[in-house]
Amino acid sequence: MKEVLSLLGKDFRLDLRHGSGLGALFLYVVAGCFIIFLAFQEIPGVEWVVLFWIINLFSAINAVLRSFTNEGVRRQLYYFTLVDVNTALIAKLLYNILLVLLTLSLTGLVMSLFNGFPIVAVPEFLLVCLLGGIGISACFTLVSAIAFRARNQSTLMMVLAFPVIIPLLLPLIKASKLTLAPLIWEDLRNSIYMLVGVDLILIALIVLLFPFAWRE
Repeated sequence: MKEVLSLLGKDFRLDLRHGSGLGALFLYVVAGCFIIFLAFQEIPGVEWVVLFWIINLFSAINAVLRSFTNEGVRRQLYYFTLVDVNTALIAKLLYNILLVLLTLSLTGLVMSLFNGFPIVAVPEFLLVCLLGGIGISACFTLVSAIAFRARNQSTLMMVLAFPVIIPLLLPLIKASKLTLAPLIWEDLRNSIYMLVGVDLILIALIVLLFPFAWRE
């Protein structure tokens, strides 16, 4: 646990030191929400949900997919000599989950300021966002690790990421649309189970494949 916290602190300090990553993330979210406000003025609930997840998807790409590319091969080899592969995986995944949840919170806040907040079932929407944040971070962490040693990393990451993220994005939008009106648990249960299933599959994949990407 101490090693995990140390790696989390290292990633946080690196982002603060460079500043460009978090700054670009903030600018992307604010600019995207403001452009949507200028284009639509008033956004119906369903369109609000779709745009919310689209902004978060591309923001997460910029935030999470650089988690390995920002660290050179020598630094990765140094980490390999210090910590176990499972420790590195847990730390990287937790940091990316926190980063994606920060992106979701920032996007929801800015879109609420510019375009209102049409969600009625707020606790259920927060649960969907939590499951979505875990799935998105797991997906992009896996893709970033696989594409890390490729020559054309950015292109390969885009090619690998979108086919994997679509099975998660569709139930996310469907579940979020249900929260636009009052509902009971039975209305959302199947969508939540599907999201949990997709998250577990993605986490299982990253647990199985990350050691190979780490050691290569």
